Amino acid sequence: MNTLVVDLAAAHLKRQFLNQTQRSRFGNLEALLELAIYARGCIASSLSPSRITVAFVLERVLNKCAKDLEGRPVRISEIAELGARLQPPVQRAVEFLAGIDDDAVEVAAALIRADPTAAR
Repeated sequence: MNTLVVDLAAAHLKRQFLNQTQRSRFGNLEALLELAIYARGCIASSLSPSRITVAFVLERVLNKCAKDLEGRPVRISEIAELGARLQPPVQRAVEFLAGIDDDAVEVAAALIRADPTAAR
């Protein structure tokens, strides 16, 4: 039963990520917050420590980036740059959570390195 829940949470995350990237929404405040909520669902539903770790890091990075955009004017070019920077590691994390075999530590590290707010 739990495997079904894990698969469902990861499937929702993947579907939303694909929807955002196909519609060029990925990188804006609302899109980042939306994905963070789906990542949190993966934390709550997973039994695998490696998947919990990746989902946790994904949620934190997305929330940090969203918080950085919140409450200030943001240029479209900044959103595009953020989206381009985050998309590869976020996609890798989404695929990992959906069941693709990968190294959880490397996936989490790639997310952390892609976070432009990490140096601040």
